[in-house]
Amino acid sequence: MSKLPLLPKPLWRRLLPLVLVLLPLLVPSQLDNRYYVGILSRICVYAILVASLDLVVGYIGDVSIGHAGLFAIGAYAVAVLTATPDLNSGAAMQHFPQLGFLPALAVAALLGALAGFLLGFPALRSSGPYLAVITIVYGLIIYTIINEQDTVTNGTMGITLEPVRWGKVRLSGPSYFYLVYPALVLSLYMVHNLARSYWGRAFEAIKYSSVAAECCGISRSHYKIAAFVLSAALAAFAGGLFVHLDNYVAPNTFAYNFSVEFLIALIFGGVRSVAGNVIGVALFVILPDVFSGFNDYRLMAYGLLLLVVLYFMPEGLMGVARGVWRRLRAYDPAPELALLAQEAAGVDVFAGARSSAAGGEGAALQLEGLEMRFGGLYAVRDLSLQIPRGAVRGLIGPNGSGKSTTVNVLTGLYTPTQGRVVSFGQELNRLRPHERARKGLARTFQNLQLFSDLTVLENVMVGLHPSFKATLWEVALRLPRARREEREARARAFALLQFVGLERLALERARNLAYGQARLLEIARALALAPSLLLLDEPAAGLTASEIESINALIRRIKAAGVSILLIEHHMDMVMAISDDVTVLDFGKKIAEGSPRTIQADPTVIQAYLGTHSTATGAMGPSGGAA
Repeated sequence: MSKLPLLPKPLWRRLLPLVLVLLPLLVPSQLDNRYYVGILSRICVYAILVASLDLVVGYIGDVSIGHAGLFAIGAYAVAVLTATPDLNSGAAMQHFPQLGFLPALAVAALLGALAGFLLGFPALRSSGPYLAVITIVYGLIIYTIINEQDTVTNGTMGITLEPVRWGKVRLSGPSYFYLVYPALVLSLYMVHNLARSYWGRAFEAIKYSSVAAECCGISRSHYKIAAFVLSAALAAFAGGLFVHLDNYVAPNTFAYNFSVEFLIALIFGGVRSVAGNVIGVALFVILPDVFSGFNDYRLMAYGLLLLVVLYFMPEGLMGVARGVWRRLRAYDPAPELALLAQEAAGVDVFAGARSSAAGGEGAALQLEGLEMRFGGLYAVRDLSLQIPRGAVRGLIGPNGSGKSTTVNVLTGLYTPTQGRVVSFGQELNRLRPHERARKGLARTFQNLQLFSDLTVLENVMVGLHPSFKATLWEVALRLPRARREEREARARAFALLQFVGLERLALERARNLAYGQARLLEIARALALAPSLLLLDEPAAGLTASEIESINALIRRIKAAGVSILLIEHHMDMVMAISDDVTVLDFGKKIAEGSPRTIQADPTVIQAYLGTHSTATGAMGPSGGAA
């Protein structure tokens, strides 16, 4: 979360980042050594490749050891489309119509994106070591193709190229830095903006809990494939720049160990950090020169280095640097919180919910003969119920009675084997979880599903995901609509935190919250979806008496705002006090339904909870607290 200034920055502070970014452009003219300038150009190209790898590994949480193949696609696309016959006379390759460097680079990025699209589908069904193996095989296939297809790639002979020319300017040797450095700055700027937008939050939400992300309106398949497509396009773009470092390309550059080395560079520098990407690559490029006498043992040295980093610095060098900076810096969040409070003033947190509830027809929720069967086991059987608009329906039952299964069916995590789910006149059976969330169906979880490494404010902003309309390019280039939406979402998220009483912790990491605070945060995140129907799955589980009172009061306020609620809870005092009606399940089947008073006196319910002992009557009362 970027720090928000209370006062405009002085001019020199606004210009300083621009000066620091432009300063490296003086290097070729001031450094009288072609070799060192060439090293810097190489670092620029490789840093783009590592930034592309970071999108998949750092943000979406998957492992790819096949990025050398994507890099090779870009390199060979540019080489094949720009190679001249006179420099490759006698070669077996057939020459294609020649393009200029920039059009060829664009084609390379498009081909890389297509390869990433194909690679993204296995990622939907595989993860961890299985996905890693798939990416290795993918890289090996590409390596084999460029090595064997002589008529296209000239095989092991490689392709020789003319230096890049823009008009009469020849960009080769040290002057090539003037091309690759701006490309690096633009690439990292776009990745940085993407990571700090709703796109980046969607990536990280999927990484920490894809189920919770889907229930916040985020399509897991869309964003996973998008991450692979963007990563592959950027890797291919870097490959296209790479071929003109030496004006020559050959297959042996893109062997399997190439991917491994850059994965090491990424982890060594630190994931989810553009500075870490550059630092990791710089060390990766420079260290072989420093230890040139041990070239035969290079991979072994990298392996040992990786083990040391993973053991002592799991967040890489940038993680260590951030930790030192936090200790040295006396950070006071008060000014930033004050500015957020100022931006959130006057925000109506239920405006969207009221608008959603006003639309559609019929009851907030209607279940007709709902059945959920796992093989021969009935988790829910022939369940029918209705929640009128603005009402609170309690759903209770002993452990294993099918309450959470019912919520999972309602939110689309399970597909019912029979029956209909209708909300505001619309059947939801065919909708996926993220589509139901966008229809105004929000939920909390029995077992907390927070995005632990995001701040409290960012967790709520994940719930606001469906409200963002800015396109990918608007976000990547930080255009006005993207900035405005981000500012409005931040204000609305803070207003929701004020509503649940967590505004003081807005800038804290979610993993640092106490259990009761985490429960409140899940409710705030669910409210961010502007729900017309809110499903609360045991919101008071594990809380103290005073915390349960707070949750109790909070649910009453949500109900007063007109939001319909399905409340699953074991605390009978709470259920009986809040609910307009109560439905009781036992072994997946409805055994009773009615007002709280009726349910408390129902002998079937008492038997299901406590057996048939004569003193059982009254234990379901407001002070009984049967669990």
